[in-house]
Amino acid sequence: MRKLYFLLALAAAYAYPASSQDQVSFITKLDSLQYSASMPDDVLSTKSLGIIQIPNIKKRQTMRGDWKALASTAQPGFKKAGIDVVSYYYADDIYSGKESFDAFMGNFKDREIENIVAITQDNGIYRIVLTKIHDENTLVKAGQQAWKTENADLSAALNNLYRAAANASQDKQNLLIMETPEYGEMPKTIKGKRGEYYDVNFSSEKLAVPIFADTSKISQIMAQYPYKYGYVDPSSEEKKIRADGHQYILYYIHTTGKAVKEMLEYPVTDTETDYVSEATKDGMPRVNSYHVNTPVYKFYIKHIYTGNVFLGKKWDAAPTWEEALNNYLDNLRNELVRK
Repeated sequence: MRKLYFLLALAAAYAYPASSQDQVSFITKLDSLQYSASMPDDVLSTKSLGIIQIPNIKKRQTMRGDWKALASTAQPGFKKAGIDVVSYYYADDIYSGKESFDAFMGNFKDREIENIVAITQDNGIYRIVLTKIHDENTLVKAGQQAWKTENADLSAALNNLYRAAANASQDKQNLLIMETPEYGEMPKTIKGKRGEYYDVNFSSEKLAVPIFADTSKISQIMAQYPYKYGYVDPSSEEKKIRADGHQYILYYIHTTGKAVKEMLEYPVTDTETDYVSEATKDGMPRVNSYHVNTPVYKFYIKHIYTGNVFLGKKWDAAPTWEEALNNYLDNLRNELVRK
């Protein structure tokens, strides 16, 4: 009974998913920090990771804005201040899913990067935040110490940063700072075998569904799943989930279509402008086209013990998690359930 109450509480907590990873947005994470007038220790003598978040733009579809232009504008200001930002990433890529986040953090364990330099644009205000990377598992944690400056003019914010750095009582040892920004690549998320199909063993084992939204909404769609499944705490370790009787687990990645494809090792080319998403139900196809920079969800199932991933035979990503999960399950039933 306690477990039931706990899962219901989790359902309430996730009833209104945010834009990235269906959890707290990056800007909200920054709001939770404890700000002071002091810059993080040794920020002028150690390496920093740049993370950017800007509003999406609306063209033919909702698309990611040109965040690299913001990095190009900001980098000379960081160099002037003596802050060595060695690589830039977009926040939504980092927080695009549990496995993509874990892969990202694992990729930075041995790179001797100590700080985060965040640049956000929200409601016309630019914010620059300096803070320490919390640990090897968590980028930032609510309440940790940070410094910030905010202004509607990015140049003014960068000037505030320069003055604060000039007045800081720190050794200034960052001398070989890049003139132009460098952009990091998100690591691949798949550790086992990669399969563009569905495992026939789904039928004999139980699927774990980490709670990422209102369970009543998830259940409406998961009713299509023809085999056993159960909800699990999204913070539980896979080892425990498997010990509790689940052999498979449902995951997703949520960021631009191009970034999702790269993380899941689909072939991509620079000439593609749109990706065709396909689903089949009761013999009837559904086909939609989304720009490569449109944020989409892509679901997949992972075999916990081996790490093998089952993506399905078709690219079935969609802008909402409801559409994407419907697509994945419709295609799964079309392949596995005998008529």
